[in-house]
This record gives sequence, structure tokens and C-alpha cells, in this order.
Amino acid sequence: MKRILVLFLTLAMILSVVTACGTPQPAAPATTTAAPATSAAAAADTTLVGISMPTRTAERWIIEGDFMKAGLESAGYEVDLQFANDQVDQQVSQVENMITRGAKFLIICPIDGASMSAPLAQAKAQNIQILAYDRLLMETQDVDYFVGFDSTRIGNHMGNSLMKGINADAADPANPLYIELFAGSLDDSNTHLYFDGAVDMIQPYLDSGKVVVKSGQTSLNECATPGWDGLVAQNRMQNLLSAHYTDDILAGALSPYDGLSLGMIGALKAVGYGSADKPMAKVTGQDCELPSLISIWNDEQYSSIFLDLEVLAGRAVEVCEAMLKGTPLDMTTTYNNDAKDVAAYLADAFELTKETIPKYFFERGEYTEADLALQ
Repeated sequence: MKRILVLFLTLAMILSVVTACGTPQPAAPATTTAAPATSAAAAADTTLVGISMPTRTAERWIIEGDFMKAGLESAGYEVDLQFANDQVDQQVSQVENMITRGAKFLIICPIDGASMSAPLAQAKAQNIQILAYDRLLMETQDVDYFVGFDSTRIGNHMGNSLMKGINADAADPANPLYIELFAGSLDDSNTHLYFDGAVDMIQPYLDSGKVVVKSGQTSLNECATPGWDGLVAQNRMQNLLSAHYTDDILAGALSPYDGLSLGMIGALKAVGYGSADKPMAKVTGQDCELPSLISIWNDEQYSSIFLDLEVLAGRAVEVCEAMLKGTPLDMTTTYNNDAKDVAAYLADAFELTKETIPKYFFERGEYTEADLALQ
């Protein structure tokens, strides 16, 4: 993929703090400069780093896993990169195998943030350092660091984008705009942060009566999507439309992930949304995956949240190297995992719409207009 090729062209820069698209990362605390890379021969002889990613079914995990692997190998470390196919038992087994092989550092993006207690305890008993990547490892003392995007701010971006997309400021409480809320999987530690952050931005419009959730489904449990499954989101949207929108028009829907967004849009198109008589509802998203970029460019999905994967993967490499060399970074931010405050190195994200696709993708050489045109 073009995106993967572009990522590898920047590997030489990942040992310094990377800034997305030339824009400062406001959520990230200051850091010290990482020490020079260990020689390849010395590091490879003694240091194995295990990277456990949740699945290959989302493009981003492949990109980030390969990027971290290449960055660490270029610095001389041996790397064991595994993908767990969205199976918790498989991820536990893979991490246990990394420990058995003698890994000195583990980078784990958990499928279920609270499911890893046994292998984490085993790792800490062997003085293995552990970094939670993108998703916090929950309810355990046995995690040292967290590298992730600022999930609450991502939610804020989603909520603001939805309100902007439906032009909620101009709405009249006597003729409110109708929206529906979708959330991610409850076993993902980011889900409640995304949802709460988005609802914080939407709540003033709900309170004023300018915006109404017609189904009344506003709690996280009601809006959650098990397994981040796009088909589940599509089916729920179909049910909402048939139950509540036979006469009224849905103005917009909150979606925290592109894979859900496309399923929701499929349900909307099936009942005529996107036509001259029934404008497409404004649907948000996250990750800027190619199918959603195509959808946004062709006026179906309204927005997505751009996560600069180079930034996050580069920061994981930076933390790993610094800790293994005994030169820890100054991480002044913490995230609480219900057992301890975990030192966190955060990155911000940005709203992406049709108007900003050229800035984040065309100008970076990842895609062209032809790549996003409907065939």
C-alpha cells in the first residue's frame, strides 16, 4: 500500500520527536532526547522486544506494527511481532511465548484491556518492562508506560465535527435536528473516553433542544458496538431507521470508527439517504482508512479523525529504546487504569473532512485524487 511505503521512507526520523503535518502535538508532554542507537550487533545479541497487536483486520494495526518492528530492528533490536486475530486467548498465548523467548520489553495493544493480568504478572516477575500501546492495560499494577492518542480529545473532535456537520448552532428547538449515537466495543479502554468526550461537545445542544436523540438511546451501554463490528452497527442503524425515522429525517450520527461508519452509511443508503430528496446524514468516523477516505471524498461519510500513525509508532520506539538504555523520558502526564497512574506519552489527533484531505494525504504523497475517485 502507498501508505505503508510512505511510512517506511520516514524511518530515519523516528528516533526524534515527530510532529504531525508540521502541527504541534499539544497533548504530548516534553521529553528528553533519546540516546544514540545501540549497535545492531550488540542489541540483537542480547535484547528481544515483543510487539503484540490485536488484529490484521484493520489497516492501521498492520502499519503501526510493521513501523515499530522496522524502527527497532534498524536500531539493532530483535523483534517478535504478533497479531492476535481479535482473540484474547491467542494474544495471551503469544505474549506468554514472547516472555518464554526472553523478551526484555513488551509493547502490547490489548484486545481486552483487562484480560492480560496473568502474562503481565509473569513478565514483571522477570523484570520485563511493559508499554501499553494505544489501548490502556486496565486493572493491573504490572504496566509501566502508555503511548496513545489523547482519547478524550479525539472524542471532543468527533462531537464537534458532528455538530458542525449538521449545523447545530443554527437549529431551532421548535424544529430540532435528529441524531443517533454509536460507540465502540466495551472491552476497549478507549471506548468510554471517545464516547464521553464526544457527548461533552454534544450535550449543550441536547440541553437547549436544538438537537434530539430521537431513539432515546444515549447511554454507553445502549450505544456500544461489540467487537467494533461494522455489520453490528449496520444492523442497529437499520433498526433505528425503521423504528424512528419513517417520517422524520436523521441529520447525523456519531461514529467512533470508520469500519462502523461504512456499515451505518450502507443502512442509510438502503432507505434512500444520499439522494436529492433525502440528503445523506452526517456521519463521523476515525482512522481515515482508505474506504472511508473514498467515501468522504465522494460526499457520503462526513468526517473522520486523522491519527498520525507515524507519530504514535515512533513514540513507542522512542520509549522502548530510552527505557532499555536506562535513560527514561520525562513523561509528566498519567492515565489511571483503575489500579495505578500509568506514565503516558500522548499525541493529539485532527478532524478530517473533504476539505482537509488534500492537506493530510495529497500533499504528503500518500494518495492522489485518482486514488479516491469512485470507479
